Amino acid sequence: MTDLRNRLRDADPVQSEPSLPPDAVAAMRRTVLEAVPASRVTPARWKRTLAIAAAAALIAGVGIDTHRRASRVDAGIEPAAAPAAAAAGERTQLHFSTPGGTRIIWTLDPAFQLKENR
Repeated sequence: MTDLRNRLRDADPVQSEPSLPPDAVAAMRRTVLEAVPASRVTPARWKRTLAIAAAAALIAGVGIDTHRRASRVDAGIEPAAAPAAAAAGERTQLHFSTPGGTRIIWTLDPAFQLKENR
């Protein structure tokens, strides 16, 4: 590989040619920059694209939520009723069941105080 690289470097005609004068380089640069079209993306276009993306995300979210709710109803899982408000200072429980049958019960004690000893 090194031998090929050396051969290519030795046969490169650019190394033996004189460089272009600075004004020719500047003229070539201006020609290239003038040929580049102005940016096609305007701020108004970004706003429209963002609005379309947000609408698509909202529609996808609503579709996923509707599918989840429909699959729960099909499986016979009814949404839990809103719990009654607990009296002040009364312990409450939060029940959770997984589709596999695991039941989790949390007991919430509003008088609980975490005491740190450091």
